[in-house]
Amino acid sequence: MDLYDNAWDNEQTAIDLLEIKRYRQSVFFSCLATELYLKSKLHLVVHDEYLETSHDVINMLDALAKRFPPQKSLKDKVRFCRKYYNEARYPYGGDVSAYTKDFAEQFLEFTTAVRDYVENDCLATMDDLSDKFSKD
Repeated sequence: MDLYDNAWDNEQTAIDLLEIKRYRQSVFFSCLATELYLKSKLHLVVHDEYLETSHDVINMLDALAKRFPPQKSLKDKVRFCRKYYNEARYPYGGDVSAYTKDFAEQFLEFTTAVRDYVENDCLATMDDLSDKFSKD
């Protein structure tokens, strides 16, 4: 399974969790899907190697945006995902009141925006494909 397919599975899990009112977990899986969508296109751009194994979605987006400027602003959405990636996963203090249906739906919208970006703006050129498939 490649990174894009993994992202899609996580996005679908976020939708499923939203439907059964597991809002905090839905937020986490939306954030994870966002990260994986961005990682799925890193091979097309020059980037720091650490990004491939990090959760640094802000710098992933920056690396992609240098070559593939987003049609719509994604920076705030990605920053929000970075903030809540760990907070949704590890709710320190036990207060999960912020995790409502509306809040979780907002993160699914972020994920959709990032998926649209990688599908429509981060497109490989013939040179990219040639480089990818001509390597030993």
